Amino acid sequence: MEVNWEEIREQQFPALKRIISLKAAGGSPLSRSAYNSGLKYLNDMLNYGDIFWDDFFIELNTIREKIAQYFNAKPTEIAFFINTSSCMNTIARLIKPGEILYPEDEFPSSIHIFKRLGFKNTKIKHVNHQYPIEHITNQITNNTNYIIHSHVQYSTGYKQNLEKLGDLCKKNNIISIINATQSFGAFPIDVDKCNIDILVTSALKWACCGYGIGILFIKEKIINEIDLPFSSWLSVKDAFSMDNENINIKQETSAMDCLGGTPHFSALFTLKGGLNLIEIIGSGDLQEGLRRISKRILWLTSEFLNEIKKLNYKIITPIELEYRSGIITLEHNRAEDIFKELLKNNIHISLRSNPKSLEKTFLRFSFNYYNNFEDISKSISILKIFD
Repeated sequence: MEVNWEEIREQQFPALKRIISLKAAGGSPLSRSAYNSGLKYLNDMLNYGDIFWDDFFIELNTIREKIAQYFNAKPTEIAFFINTSSCMNTIARLIKPGEILYPEDEFPSSIHIFKRLGFKNTKIKHVNHQYPIEHITNQITNNTNYIIHSHVQYSTGYKQNLEKLGDLCKKNNIISIINATQSFGAFPIDVDKCNIDILVTSALKWACCGYGIGILFIKEKIINEIDLPFSSWLSVKDAFSMDNENINIKQETSAMDCLGGTPHFSALFTLKGGLNLIEIIGSGDLQEGLRRISKRILWLTSEFLNEIKKLNYKIITPIELEYRSGIITLEHNRAEDIFKELLKNNIHISLRSNPKSLEKTFLRFSFNYYNNFEDISKSISILKIFD
């Protein structure tokens, strides 16, 4: 079945009637499906008060099951937080001190707290903004305990082969920690097939669910070996007996939902709506929806690259399909002027600094499935002015 992308754009994203949004890597517009789902919770609380408590938890478990389906995980291996940073902070206090390998242009939240807590860490130098598995292999030592790596690099859009990375980690007895923030909602991830031990993501970017959502996956085998340092009344078995003597916590990742307290339902229910939209795109199948979305995004980036290659812009992003995501980053010495001109024409992208010079010469275009060729054409017309 062919997806009517223009119809989805028209019905689901009213913001696109006002702006051209090419900054999904920063944050996508909220989808109407996510909005309606979150709004229903707020309306229920407004008009009826807190009488649907039990229903809220039933809904929460449904959302957890869908996230588990997305990642091919168990529902008990999934916990909800408020953002990626809160997930990383939790991980840093769960795992034993050890030595970390991480890409040199990794997003700060992936590594910040580990550095603050004194974890030894080594940067993996990029090779033309890529991180080939053989290059990572050469940097592994007997002291390497963890590899922290984004599925998609926020600055360049480089998409790592998670299956090969997982095989490498398994072979060397290294725990893999994946930041999926720049791929969640855009590309499928199978934590079992890819030997992923720990994964974090938010949902404001490609999933179009807004702020306030963090998702943490920890493999059951790992969580069983940890004395969970974070818990509260909802972390225990038979929580609703309200027994303050009960500290018998569930030995599972889900016990750390919001660190054991009442969940942030309003944000999590927008996640439900976002996942429902992916299912709609997949004709009722979540995984099929992801396949269709990733195909659409890669088509858009291919069309954009076809036009860019005719101009005098340096392409930072790896152009090979295997390593490409929804992010295309260009470099130009007049990037700030170009950025301002795009804004004048209501085209929203991201202006970023070159990590070497620290000068703002990077123009990051990030395409989601709601974009179309007209968005590309209007952007190219501005870029031609500075060619």
